[in-house]
Amino acid sequence: MLPNRLKKGDTIGIITPSKPILKNQKMIINNAIKYLKTIGLNTVFSKNAFLKDKYGVSGGTAKERANDINNLFSDKKINAIWCVQGGETANEILDLIDYELIKKNPKIFLGKSDIDLLHLAINKKTGLIVFHSPDIKIGKKLDMDFKYSKKWFIKRMFNGKIDKIEKSTDWKIIRNGSAEGKIVGCNLSSILKLAGTEYFPNFKNTILFLEGYMSDIKTIIYKLTQLKQTGVFEKITGIVIGYIYGFQDKKQLQQNPKLDKDGNKVNYEDIILDIVKNYNFPILKINEFGHCCPNAILPIGVKVRLDATNKKIVILENCVK
Repeated sequence: MLPNRLKKGDTIGIITPSKPILKNQKMIINNAIKYLKTIGLNTVFSKNAFLKDKYGVSGGTAKERANDINNLFSDKKINAIWCVQGGETANEILDLIDYELIKKNPKIFLGKSDIDLLHLAINKKTGLIVFHSPDIKIGKKLDMDFKYSKKWFIKRMFNGKIDKIEKSTDWKIIRNGSAEGKIVGCNLSSILKLAGTEYFPNFKNTILFLEGYMSDIKTIIYKLTQLKQTGVFEKITGIVIGYIYGFQDKKQLQQNPKLDKDGNKVNYEDIILDIVKNYNFPILKINEFGHCCPNAILPIGVKVRLDATNKKIVILENCVK
């Protein structure tokens, strides 16, 4: 199920289904709102966007956050919904979302990190194509600060561009081969929060897109092992590894170098290759989705062709109508 593409004059509803908006974030959110205005888009905040739950860790109670999603999907004046940021508690609202309402009112739904579990749940329950995207923030060298991200936001959201994923840096072949499948992903922690629930994706004939934020070696090992033990690697046709902030950001590596027992640098892709050594699907390392990096605005649920040997990923289906 495809959402309608954006056009000038459309309105984006801004919500906080996970972490609340902090005082020091208002400027970078306002920067994004100003940018969207320059490309012809209006914005409104959901009713509960500036709330906090009693613990101060979520943007309101689970009911308030779910109500915002349901209300914005039902509101005919809203053309797209953009989540401010991730966090940890978006899974609280999964059982409170009205998926039948979403089926009747398909719209562009944007976000990343903890929001990826909402992407996967909505796609599983409704078939709606949703979008792993930057947060709605500009400033402090975040995802939407990159010209690449702005370019592909317009191409994907306004033009519905079906095309290869464009390189912003050189890509790395981890394992040769080619495959086709629907995009499923992207944040590893968010995927695993759905394990054992009715919202866990059907990984058959999918290409697994993976990214992560602040992770260490042992954490990645146990999370990838959990994916293996749930049978995910038996079903997928390939893996695309995105930008892994904790393993690639220079400042983070200075503070917390990723080294093996002999002092050699460990890459995220090294761990993956070790965990999936008994499988033969292609694996490609890119840098165009994730945290604090250029973002290709990935349409979750759309079919792509992965050619790891020639370092190409081509989107094969429409993502908006």
